[in-house]
Amino acid sequence: MKVAMVTPMTPESAIADVMLQAVPYLIEKGWDLEIWCQNAPALRPSPVRVLPIQAIDETTVAALRRYDLVVYVLGNSPLHSQIMELARLVPGLVVLHDASITDMVLLSAGQAGERAALAALAGAVYGDEVAEKVRRPSNTDPGAWMRFCADVPLTEWATEHAIGAVVHSQWHAARIDGTLIGDVTVAPLPIPSARVGFDDSQNHELGTLLSELPPDAILVVTVGHVNANRGLDVLLQAVAGDEKLRQVHVWAVGPNQGPAAATALRQASKLGLASRFAAPGAVGDAELARVLSRADIAAALRDPVIEGQSASVMTQMLAGRPVIVFDHAHYSELPDDAVVKIDPAAGAPGIRAAIRNLVKKPRDRERRGEAARRYALTTRSGAAYADALYRAGVLALAAKPHMQLAQDLAHYVRRLGIETASVATERMADITFELFELG
Repeated sequence: MKVAMVTPMTPESAIADVMLQAVPYLIEKGWDLEIWCQNAPALRPSPVRVLPIQAIDETTVAALRRYDLVVYVLGNSPLHSQIMELARLVPGLVVLHDASITDMVLLSAGQAGERAALAALAGAVYGDEVAEKVRRPSNTDPGAWMRFCADVPLTEWATEHAIGAVVHSQWHAARIDGTLIGDVTVAPLPIPSARVGFDDSQNHELGTLLSELPPDAILVVTVGHVNANRGLDVLLQAVAGDEKLRQVHVWAVGPNQGPAAATALRQASKLGLASRFAAPGAVGDAELARVLSRADIAAALRDPVIEGQSASVMTQMLAGRPVIVFDHAHYSELPDDAVVKIDPAAGAPGIRAAIRNLVKKPRDRERRGEAARRYALTTRSGAAYADALYRAGVLALAAKPHMQLAQDLAHYVRRLGIETASVATERMADITFELFELG
């Protein structure tokens, strides 16, 4: 079977890393696979042929139509904007790495001249107020915008022409179920083999922090981009002013170019934690390994949740660290013996109690860390991911005729001028579903 996988291939893309982990196994299963990607000065090495996209034009669209199956890899990043355009032109299997792709969809629709169509879809799904915001996005504070993105994920723009979807949690599957022709497959996201989107350059501040950390310090680490949903505010509140946690240090490791890190530093200072909180920024692979080796506890307190699965939490679990998470979204699906789940409504007091318990019981920390590493090692491989992608591909091919039928019906409805006649279109849909067993 001839398959095109359309994915970012830039060295900094963690999504490219996990997709490439599946490629050798997909080849073994019989996929004659080629990778299409946005053109870039540097691309990752690949075991299969890589075809940089020169333009979104008739030639590119015609070439993709010649494949038996096209797999579109989508995340909430500008790296995926061209891929999104193609996914709406040639139906295929979409792999959604983020539960919200609002930013990327707004960019892609703008580039394709489809902002009005996107606003119409948003209005139909979310209401007129959202449609207006999509039509004319306005700057707002990062926290409010992130909440908007969580509530208005715009994944419907990606699934409207899809013949199947792959997601990485049951929670995400439930969110998109019923929005596409074809099946939704839940796949076990591999752990990035390189970095979690971090820079390779050395972080000198980190070396100083490690050397100056007191031997008896309990180090709590969070990993990933420092942004508005990181939960640093409640984590700092949980540690501050508690005599039983006076030896606890908190580090937020990851890219911190936005305002969230500066806000956290100011909060730490006000809470008397200036000497026990650090946001050292991006780190390389070896540095991340050193931090996680020294860490006693990890935390992943994203709220709202906009990713479909967390690569960073898997990296922390692979390092054998117990992770404190909010008990919501895909975090609820993590094994109870490996993570400590906190009701988001419990806030800082709930997190404080969890940290206290882990500080007081080093054996429990060790036991949970061992369970976390075991879970990561046994469930998150490139081979297991390939198995799920292959199954999703089979289901997508079965749904392909249904997409052609839907497109033909839409064409005839427009031709007859009855697209606004709800009684006629509903009757046609009912008959079609009965005839072709689409329900």
